[in-house]
Amino acid sequence: MSHSGSSNYTVSDYLFDRIAEIGINHVFGVPGDFNLKFLDTVTAHDRLTWVGNCNELNAGYCADGYARLKGAAAMVTTFGVGELSAINATGGSYAEYVPVIHIVGAPVTEILTSRKKIHHSLGDGVFTHFYEMAGHVNCAQSWLTPSNATSEIDRVITEMLAQRRPAYLVLSPDVAAAEVYPSDEPLEIDLARRRSSSAALKAFERAATEFLDGHSATVLGDLLVHRVGCIGNFDRMINANNLPYATLTWGKTLVDERSDRFAGIYLGAASAPRARDAVENAERLITIGVEFTDSTTAGFSMNLGVDRVLDISPTQSVIGGRTFAPLQMGDAIDALARVLAEVEVTPHQLKARHTPAEPQPDPDEPLTQNVLWSKVSEWLPEDSLVIADQGTSFFGMADSPLPFGVSFIGQSLWASIGYSIPAALGAGMANPDRRMVVLVGDGSAQLTVQEIATMFREGINPLIILVNNSGYTIERAIHGPDEVYNDITPYNWQDIPRAFGGNEDNCLVLDAPTPATLEDALAQADQNRDKLVMIEVHTDRDDYPQMMRNFTETLGRKG
Repeated sequence: MSHSGSSNYTVSDYLFDRIAEIGINHVFGVPGDFNLKFLDTVTAHDRLTWVGNCNELNAGYCADGYARLKGAAAMVTTFGVGELSAINATGGSYAEYVPVIHIVGAPVTEILTSRKKIHHSLGDGVFTHFYEMAGHVNCAQSWLTPSNATSEIDRVITEMLAQRRPAYLVLSPDVAAAEVYPSDEPLEIDLARRRSSSAALKAFERAATEFLDGHSATVLGDLLVHRVGCIGNFDRMINANNLPYATLTWGKTLVDERSDRFAGIYLGAASAPRARDAVENAERLITIGVEFTDSTTAGFSMNLGVDRVLDISPTQSVIGGRTFAPLQMGDAIDALARVLAEVEVTPHQLKARHTPAEPQPDPDEPLTQNVLWSKVSEWLPEDSLVIADQGTSFFGMADSPLPFGVSFIGQSLWASIGYSIPAALGAGMANPDRRMVVLVGDGSAQLTVQEIATMFREGINPLIILVNNSGYTIERAIHGPDEVYNDITPYNWQDIPRAFGGNEDNCLVLDAPTPATLEDALAQADQNRDKLVMIEVHTDRDDYPQMMRNFTETLGRKG
């Protein structure tokens, strides 16, 4: 703890001690007059480091990237103007099960009760507007007072970790300074987690045995396996049998993508034939941690019958339409592994990989999307952490089998462009030892590129592959390829890093318009891991990765 006794130990001390207790070491955000005093607690804390961001939206993305690796994150903004700037990022964290605690510095209690017109408010004397907005994108929230602070801090943090979604606290300066006693007990996080019913578990195991015996099967894994903390259970189950497996784009790198058992990425009717056949034509489909969205199924174009699906979700399982609950995912996966070891279940026969021979690219011809992503995926070191922005970067890399050990982060559901650069800052602070590769288009980068200034300040050195394809290419693929609204103002990208604090000691900027120059640039990136490296690659504005082309064509057929 930051203080050893109760004298002058405050609500602010209690809050940030609890934040440090759950493994958070950095607090992101933007200072404002309502949070300045309790930010002193952060800067004085022996286990926390303050990371000031360029704006609150970036702080939210940054916290999201941090939490995906550390398990949770914290950010601080000011009332009204600050918190509303961050709410887009919080919405993404909520949609994608990322625990981020958002601490909002509010006016002092006397102002709140007097209904005065104060800056950062709507001027109507009502100070709960933003609290009510936040309620829709947080799983738990509280307006702290001296009397409720310690219990509410514990409740909100515990609920955030249990539900794996964001939480929200409002803290006035006078409340932050109120004296409280430090806790003698750690947070009772496990008490918030639901337990499996032994009866449900036994019934599930019997039903799974009957359901799978004598049939062929495929496993489809996805995002929630990671979010719920069941990767170990999943890996043990997968490695104990020889069933083929696939993931959605949400779950990319959950499995070994270069194994012969990997069917591919399932994207509904936009899937490659091998993945679509494995998922849709196996006699039994085992889905684990799967949530189908329009963006992971090309507009819900999947063809899956309930009667052939065994589904394991975080708190319940369903077999052929019959529900077993409460049943925690880890318990269900372990039970499934026991069943698979005993029953006669055969692997669904995978189709051959459809890899049409392409001519070797001319090293001096203009770079294409297919060549770009092929070369990047072949180059990636096995310890890489890949963060891809929505658009050609996401679809191009999602369609490329990655080495086992590479982690892939993207926003398949929320899909907010500009996410990747700030998220990479957070991820880099959570795990600075991994090789971080950011894939971002020119349109997306224009929203948040200023956060590389914070990377320079904090010594975070990713490789940023910036795809200059003259605008919003994914939007062109969907509608209006020649419309002015899909154009952007071109930047002089080679000069951008220097404008934000880059110099020859901390930064290397390269240009790669051809396959040969890309190979050379990647080699230079390998030799300069102690610097932020930005490679500007150039592709035609109407050149789309194959997966993105399949996706948009499927959407077009659906109308």
